[in-house]
Amino acid sequence: MAGFAYYGTARVNEIQEWHQQNALFLVEREVEAWHANGYTALAGFGAADCGSGNYLPYGYRFGTPDAAWNVGGRYKDVVLDGVTYRIRAQNLYNANTTNDYYVEATWSGITYYYRQLNIVVQWGGLTGMSSDFSTSLETRMAR
Repeated sequence: MAGFAYYGTARVNEIQEWHQQNALFLVEREVEAWHANGYTALAGFGAADCGSGNYLPYGYRFGTPDAAWNVGGRYKDVVLDGVTYRIRAQNLYNANTTNDYYVEATWSGITYYYRQLNIVVQWGGLTGMSSDFSTSLETRMAR
């Protein structure tokens, strides 16, 4: 019995690590896609689209929605190795200029601006905005 319990625990941990690796791969790929579109691509999203409580309705560019994103659900599903992973993105900000939400900060008297994106990959028990498991990565794009 002890051997079976050990094997079962080890197998569950192996599967969880496999999902974490897939999620990390997907989140890194998403970060690259956001960077490829650049800082100005996010200008145009409204207050209901930005902030820590909101996910963006579609990816990469405000003016050119990605057909793979579910606008109403604010996600993009990606199937990798037979498992569905849900990708979401948040534009975090502390300043706004006519639907141009960005972070404004000052350091040593120098004011600088950047986009702060939080990319979230979810899997397992995907319902509404939640899931059983998730991983995220934050990235920034300077203006």
